[in-house]
Amino acid sequence: MSLAIYNVNRDVARILQEISEVKAVHSAYPDKITIFPAAIYQTKRSPFNRDANNVETDTSWTVTIDVFKQQGSLTAITDEITDKFSQIGFAGSVQQANQAGFNRSIITLTGIVDNQFKRVYQAR
Repeated sequence: MSLAIYNVNRDVARILQEISEVKAVHSAYPDKITIFPAAIYQTKRSPFNRDANNVETDTSWTVTIDVFKQQGSLTAITDEITDKFSQIGFAGSVQQANQAGFNRSIITLTGIVDNQFKRVYQAR
C-alpha cells in the first residue's frame, strides 16, 4: 500500500495570500524586501508515525513564517495568521525580532498531518 505524504506548502502559501494586509508572500528570502508587509515562510517535515508496512501515515510539520513591516505593530497580522492556522489544527507561537528599519515577528506553527484523511492534529 502506498500513501502519499500530504504537502502543506500549497496550503501555507494560500492561507498567507488570503490575508489582505500581507502584500507579498515568499517561500524563500528575496535579495531585498521591497514590499511591506511581507511574509516569508519555510516548512520542515519529519515522519511521525509509520504503520507495520513502513508507510508514513502521519507526518510532523513545522511552519516558520517571518512577517516584516516597515512601521507599526504586527499584532493584527500575526493574530490573523495564527488564528487561520489554528482553525485547521496547527498550534503556534510568536516571537518579536525587530530589526533596524523594520519590525519583524517570527511565527512558528506545529502540527501532525494525517496523510490518509488530510487532517492536522496535535500529538501530546
